[in-house]
Amino acid sequence: MMRSGAYLSGVILALGMLTLSGCATVNGPQGAAKSPTDPLEVINRPMFHLNMGLYDYVLEPVATGYKTVTPDFVREGVSNVFSNVDMPYIFINDFLQGRGQQGMEDLSRFLVNSVFGLGGLFNVASDLELPRHDNSLGVTLGVWGVPQGPYLVLPFYGPSSLRNLPGLAMAIFVGPTYYLTSIPAQYALTGMGIVNTGYVDGPNIHMVQNAVNPYVFMRNAWEQHEQYLISGGAVSKNQLLEGLELPPPVASTPEQSTQSHESKKGNP
Repeated sequence: MMRSGAYLSGVILALGMLTLSGCATVNGPQGAAKSPTDPLEVINRPMFHLNMGLYDYVLEPVATGYKTVTPDFVREGVSNVFSNVDMPYIFINDFLQGRGQQGMEDLSRFLVNSVFGLGGLFNVASDLELPRHDNSLGVTLGVWGVPQGPYLVLPFYGPSSLRNLPGLAMAIFVGPTYYLTSIPAQYALTGMGIVNTGYVDGPNIHMVQNAVNPYVFMRNAWEQHEQYLISGGAVSKNQLLEGLELPPPVASTPEQSTQSHESKKGNP
């Protein structure tokens, strides 16, 4: 949870996949799906539940208090600042992957928001239709052909892998907190980043907790999100939905269900 928005990046994709599938429920049989990339599941599962517990009993109450005492424009400004702080880490990896256009878009977004958005307080770049991309050193290594290695659930951080571990160090050295000379300022900025992450990622965390199998849902969504980024978006809808343990679509009315059944009988 140390880098804003990093803890549940895969969940953003999972949320989109739920929308694409047209499923409004998360009820269904419990699954114990195994993954060849998860040989450390016996360790990962307890760590996953530890992180969920920390969110439920520590981060969510703090984020709720933060929302209560701060107006909308303050929270939006704080989120914009932390999003802008992440941009150097993102566009550096864009260029390392040889994705020049994406790198120029992310670099331009960073410069525009830093200069005209007062250090990122205002999201001017979005008004200029400069998109924000998600990226990491783990994705860069994947583009270079480095295998993912075992899936890992890290304390306080969440889903990761052996390939992604060097990216954690890079994110620290690229971020501004590392270069602050004041220890209290480092603690204050880090703490504010954690609170902001809890506030921003709250809806996605709740979605994971309400899934058929929260651990499997998180793991598969994260791994598919990584592959989506590595491939540059060249992944089909069916590939993205695979393994998320979504329930079958439910007909909205009995008449629709009857019509569908009759259609199948007439078209063997």
